[in-house]
Amino acid sequence: MQVYKTTNLITGKFYVGKEVKPKDYYLGSGRLIRLAISKYSKHNFIKETLELCDNVDHLNEREKYWIEHLNALSNQGYNMNAGGQGGDNSMNIDYKNRAPADRFAGRKVWWDNLSEEQKAKVFRRQAMTRTKGWYVSRIDNPTETYVENISKWCEKHNVDKSMPTALNKIGGRLFQKQTKGWRIRRSDMPKLKPYENRRHLPTDNKCKGRTWKVVNGKRQWADK
Repeated sequence: MQVYKTTNLITGKFYVGKEVKPKDYYLGSGRLIRLAISKYSKHNFIKETLELCDNVDHLNEREKYWIEHLNALSNQGYNMNAGGQGGDNSMNIDYKNRAPADRFAGRKVWWDNLSEEQKAKVFRRQAMTRTKGWYVSRIDNPTETYVENISKWCEKHNVDKSMPTALNKIGGRLFQKQTKGWRIRRSDMPKLKPYENRRHLPTDNKCKGRTWKVVNGKRQWADK
């Protein structure tokens, strides 16, 4: 049994907790410490033992001591009560007087650790997301025309506004097909292959020349 301290290496804020069976991966279960771990990720926290205890009563008593001794209920701590008990104690937080959190501290550390090539890749992805450009062409002419506002283009050419998304949904029934003679692709999708009209080509659907009958109220092929 031990009382431990979990410290955020980015902000310096800490959490004092207790555990009956010490586990290296366990950093705390309080509401604030869990939110902080989710935000900054586990590798930005360090855990240390403050004191070993012999029984549960001693454990609860020493947890209270260390929370008070380290002033873990202040703005520098993630604790929400005086110790010796658990549960969601968010009602005990003095939201009015707590210092505002640095929302971008964890992201800054992540960004600073990226290489120039990785940063350039992020920039390209963000730029592509912001532009949301589209390319349109006719089925009889592969020359593409860039369209920035696909919604207005659809209105102008009497095309359903849901079609651009449907034609670019990988695995979808309409993927890379056409609508009213138009082919539409998103700017981040690969160029379309030459259009091939397969609508009137014969297909073997295993039905030609066969008939069915009703057996016990259900239809089944007559040759079965």
